[in-house]
Amino acid sequence: MGCRMQSVLATLIEVVAIATTATSAPTALSYGTIQSSCAPWDGPAIGMTLTSEPAQCKRTSAPFISIGIWRGLPLQSGQVVKFAPGSDTGFASRCKKEGNCERAQSGTITFDRYEVGSGASGRYELHFKGDEELSGTFDVKWCQERVICG
Repeated sequence: MGCRMQSVLATLIEVVAIATTATSAPTALSYGTIQSSCAPWDGPAIGMTLTSEPAQCKRTSAPFISIGIWRGLPLQSGQVVKFAPGSDTGFASRCKKEGNCERAQSGTITFDRYEVGSGASGRYELHFKGDEELSGTFDVKWCQERVICG
């Protein structure tokens, strides 16, 4: 193999190595907590936080997804919750850290299992600006919190 061909091959291998490193898969946000919460008008709601490792009540590690649902309550196993522009169902945001969050433009949360006092599991698909999509499964534990809305 000539010097030029070796140089081209070495450059190609270097580019592939850099591209592979730069496109590592994002951390799966599949664990977390779920609890009673309050809607913006102080009505009942459900709050869910999804993290990359099993979470503890009142303690969240970044990055995380924050979800609030205040329509279609009480939730049930098999229920599908959809967020869309102009809807008043709730919200979902991805957060790099506390206070640094980006709200999803639309999304779907499917509750395969939902048990008050125990937890929930299911799937989520969230859509953000620039055609970015964040999806996965979740299995969250219930956090017993005394919540008084209003």
